[in-house]
Amino acid sequence: MAFDVNLLKTRAQCVAAKASLEAELDSYSNRDTNLDYRDRQAQRSETSVASRLATATSQLAYATQELDRAELSDADRKRYKAQQMTARHQKERLESQAEEEGGTSAFLADVDADQVDGQVTILTAAITAVQIRHEALSA
Repeated sequence: MAFDVNLLKTRAQCVAAKASLEAELDSYSNRDTNLDYRDRQAQRSETSVASRLATATSQLAYATQELDRAELSDADRKRYKAQQMTARHQKERLESQAEEEGGTSAFLADVDADQVDGQVTILTAAITAVQIRHEALSA
């Protein structure tokens, strides 16, 4: 351990240190809960993006298929061309969004989660050490 619990000379110091450590632990526990919530939101977002991407891909294929028909009127050709352009744009935007959901942001989220886990471990060990020190000191 990097901390020296023997710096606490009285039971009152132990009580104060433990209260402070427990408050800090509460903040990390809250942060951990928020990270879990963010992960659940990201999963819902990924599902939504995947679903919308499938729809845009399907719409693009349909518009392209319709444009391949020789007997289309000029009005229908314009309409399907507009649908094709819109679907292509949506598809490209959603593909880009899907790519951005991983990479750097996913890595940094992992680092953040590991940092919180590390702090919780250190704080828990410190609280235990302070409690042991408190019990070892005379009243």
